Amino acid sequence: MAREARGRAVLGGSFNPLHVGHLRFAVEALELLGPLADCVELTPSAAPPHKNRDNLLPFELRADMVEASVADVPGLRCNRMESLCPGPSYTWNMLSAARERTPGARFYFLLGLPDFSLLPTWFRGLELPALCDFVVAPRGGADRNVFREATLGLWPESRECPPLVPGSLCMALPGDGRAHFLPLPTLEVSASDIRARWLAGRSIAWLVPPTVSRMLENCRGIAAARWRDGTDNNHS
Repeated sequence: MAREARGRAVLGGSFNPLHVGHLRFAVEALELLGPLADCVELTPSAAPPHKNRDNLLPFELRADMVEASVADVPGLRCNRMESLCPGPSYTWNMLSAARERTPGARFYFLLGLPDFSLLPTWFRGLELPALCDFVVAPRGGADRNVFREATLGLWPESRECPPLVPGSLCMALPGDGRAHFLPLPTLEVSASDIRARWLAGRSIAWLVPPTVSRMLENCRGIAAARWRDGTDNNHS
């Protein structure tokens, strides 16, 4: 049980920009994980391989936005470790480095069901259960049955195990990992929509934390230059 008590949850993303959907997901997951995880570390990607990097705000600005936004939220932290990792920001590399720094801790990687289903396209995605448990949030009305079928499609040898909370579903995976489908409420907020609104001069109040709005105004030239094209597929 000592291993479980030292757990850490990780929410990775480009955070371009950080928005209320990211933060609410982190808070809800932390509350449902309870004693299994003592914090959620929001971990900005330095060089996400599947994004148009020309469209990204500089890493330090994105990390500053995260850090300022979670400063007064108990249990949420900003982790800048990806800035120290060479090459593309692969989840496998990030979690491997995190486990080396915190031996014995159990890691819970937070993601939505659509991204969970795309793990075969990630670098060593199907091997990630050797490094972490997954905490999967429903998206687009998907339910436990959709999650179960998706998990069996990824790992046919997976099996159901005792759930964390009523209404959730847990699947034991190869590599000592588990996938937890938690009944988390979701906010349908899109970073690409926020960028488009901001560029058009429309309000983004209540879509992002006030700190993010202020920092974008203070760095208007940088943000406008990076976001002006708007041709990327970065929705996170």
